[in-house]
Amino acid sequence: MLKNIFSEVEYDGTNYFGWQIQSKERKAKGQTVQEKIQQALKKLFNREVKISYAGRTDRGVHAYSQCINFKIDTNIPLKNIKLALNSLLPSDIFIKRIKKVPLGFHARFNAKSKIYRYIIVNRKKFSVFLRCYAWHLPEKLDLKVMRKAAHLLVGSKDFSCFAKEAKRYKSCQREIKSIKITKRGSFIYIDIEADGFLRNMARNIVRFLVRVGKGKINLDEVNAILERKKTYFNKPAPACGLYLYKVNYG
Repeated sequence: MLKNIFSEVEYDGTNYFGWQIQSKERKAKGQTVQEKIQQALKKLFNREVKISYAGRTDRGVHAYSQCINFKIDTNIPLKNIKLALNSLLPSDIFIKRIKKVPLGFHARFNAKSKIYRYIIVNRKKFSVFLRCYAWHLPEKLDLKVMRKAAHLLVGSKDFSCFAKEAKRYKSCQREIKSIKITKRGSFIYIDIEADGFLRNMARNIVRFLVRVGKGKINLDEVNAILERKKTYFNKPAPACGLYLYKVNYG
């Protein structure tokens, strides 16, 4: 009997060339997370299994909760599928949850919003143990002014100034539902929720907010940059600090 199976996946993106399977020309650069999961599915079911996913992540980006679904004709119990896949996957990819969903469900198209979390270590002392999982910034950041700038980004706007290769999109209009900036000890967490993200949009916003926090961009300049009245050259924050944190399905 054909089943549509939903899975929530956690992974450390350090050793992967992003999420999405690459073209033949780019495969030589390294394997992807999607490729590893599809290889495990092929071993388990002895056939090619195509998966749909909530969103792509770039090289070095991690996920607390990447969501996927795949359709398969099988009588294997769901708990056994989860156990088998985790035994076949490398230790930096883990299936956290698995369940049956309606046949019409699609991990990307049914998503109402996604939340990306960015982690900054804001202290003078560097830690080699965090170098692949957070952006180390020794300079003091003004979180109060960063929060004010973040508030100006909330809403449905043209975010082409924060996109990589903006011209490739028919529209750069996206709705940012919220940006939350919290600090716990020396760790700063920036959570960005939107109905969709342009390529590098989350990392470019983080770098932008950090520049505001350092006093390199004034609050008066934020709207002018968004409206393309003031020139702004985007540069993404390092990939290591970004996590696909949650996918909301309503």
